[in-house]
Amino acid sequence: MARLAVYGAISTILAGGVIASAFAQRSNFYSACIYLYKSNACMMIILNLGLFLTIIAGQLVLMIFFGKLRALEVEHLYERAWYAVTETCLAMTIFKDEFDTRFVVMFTLLLFLKVFHWLCQDRVDSMEQSPEIPLSFHVRMVTIMTILVSLDILLVLHAIDLVAVRGPNMMIMFGFEYTLLATSLMASFGKYVLHTIDMRREDPWENKSMLLFYLDLVADFIKLVTYLMFFMVILINYGLPLHIIRDVYMTMRSFLQKCKDLIQYRKATRNMNERYPDASRAELAALSDPICIICREEMVGQHGHTLAGTGGDGSNTNVPKKLPCGHIFHFHCLKSWLERQQSCPTW
Repeated sequence: MARLAVYGAISTILAGGVIASAFAQRSNFYSACIYLYKSNACMMIILNLGLFLTIIAGQLVLMIFFGKLRALEVEHLYERAWYAVTETCLAMTIFKDEFDTRFVVMFTLLLFLKVFHWLCQDRVDSMEQSPEIPLSFHVRMVTIMTILVSLDILLVLHAIDLVAVRGPNMMIMFGFEYTLLATSLMASFGKYVLHTIDMRREDPWENKSMLLFYLDLVADFIKLVTYLMFFMVILINYGLPLHIIRDVYMTMRSFLQKCKDLIQYRKATRNMNERYPDASRAELAALSDPICIICREEMVGQHGHTLAGTGGDGSNTNVPKKLPCGHIFHFHCLKSWLERQQSCPTW
């Protein structure tokens, strides 16, 4: 904080000095502004002050909505920020003719908002590991996510308006960036809602993991379509956008892998009650340790099905099921495992 205070004091003194000098040398406000704008040294000093004020604003937002950051969140911020800056530097090769003060301001704003999008995603992901979440957490998260999504939408509309009026320009890149941010944040909000509902339930929510999977699948699909549209627009108007080829490939790979997992899951869970026979008491007794390795609870053989603990397909969710490989697990544990992996849990 001491270094930041020194940096802020020096930035403020320098900016105040060049502004006072400009107004002292020019007869009116307009001519002083023109002088400041056309002087590279003055603009660098003023932009440096703007950077300091942005850092201060970021610190205030962090304090209000996030409080003290965890070590993992700080690590993620450094990793993502480095990648975002590198990616933008590559993008500048496409828009090199449009690189000016406005580009620097737009990039700073984009990186500023990205930081809080990343923090929201990390905070939502941490909900599953938090045994108890206070009301203030929910108020903060709903408020900041609402503000960020609203800003994303407004900036996307602003980019579309400028491109429609002026033709293809650097705002194409920023428009697509904010579209991706809005998609990711809405997916995080969906996860937040599912986690909140699950925390208020007394019994385990077996369908939660599949809902999260579908949410990620839809988000990946929207991101893939957005990347492909951006790729085509840049290719047509500027040339081959090398800086997003990796992102397009990774997003397509993630989406196709999720589609493959979904097909395998549907295949593995089709008619589970009939495909996998109930484990008998003798088979359970033959085990050295009749514990389900997924939930770590004891398995008890059952004859027939009872009304309590019955799944949506009419099967008792606590009945032990035997796989073709000979391993035995609870029915509901096996189903939840197959949502993530399509192989025996012991492999």
